[in-house]
Amino acid sequence: MYALLGISLAAVITFGVLLGIELYTNWKSQSYYSELASNIETRPRSPGYSRPSAPAATPAPDSGEGEGPDESEEPDEEEFIWLPYVDFNALNERFPGVIGWIKLEGTLIDYPIMQGTNNSFYLGHLPDGTAHRSGSIFLDYRSSPDFSDRNSLIYGHESRTQDMFGALKNYRGQDFYEANPVIYIYTPEGDYELVLFAGYLVDSGVGSEIPPLRFRDDDEFLRHIANTKQRSFFRSDVQVGVDDRIVSLATCAYDYTNARWIIVGKLVEF
Repeated sequence: MYALLGISLAAVITFGVLLGIELYTNWKSQSYYSELASNIETRPRSPGYSRPSAPAATPAPDSGEGEGPDESEEPDEEEFIWLPYVDFNALNERFPGVIGWIKLEGTLIDYPIMQGTNNSFYLGHLPDGTAHRSGSIFLDYRSSPDFSDRNSLIYGHESRTQDMFGALKNYRGQDFYEANPVIYIYTPEGDYELVLFAGYLVDSGVGSEIPPLRFRDDDEFLRHIANTKQRSFFRSDVQVGVDDRIVSLATCAYDYTNARWIIVGKLVEF
């Protein structure tokens, strides 16, 4: 009996130690990325992208008498959409492999996007090259760094603490999707809304279903879009045509062996 109690106690202690190590490791990663994100300047978007807090009032008819010139008030600063302005020249001096930045409002997803010469290095390294189990968010090495491909594939680790791509699991619910239909991607070439239209599971094992980076023709591309929508955990009215570019975000899932969770949207420049 005492032996069994000792084994149980050892198991509890071991679990506690491993959990503590995992939480500390995640905390170190979150601190690193939080500090990095805090140095990114935010600016209001162009007037065409501003979102007034209330609809503009309909102007009164012009009586032609006793009225001065139209003195429409400029919107207050808080009425603009404030989003990151990424100085990629400065960022590239610190992290030569950086090719973009990704942000999902209201979550911990606020990270540089890296790209290496393979899909292994940034699985276990931070943007500065330091070895770390949280790794980095990174673009497939076969993808064009300017997101000019029909489908660009971005990877990130799943996390129980919602950092890295951990928050993407929330897109299994329709309510979360409707509250967060857009992810922002910033690049040296331009800034984009990633307008989401599907979230689905794939098998990354033998006969891998990982999204293709290239398509033989327009029909194959449209079949891929239709397939992702059919399998999606949430419903979307977003339309994708042959002239659109899409981005697929891939992370781990634990529904079955080799399961991967994919979120996909179309790029819209703003």
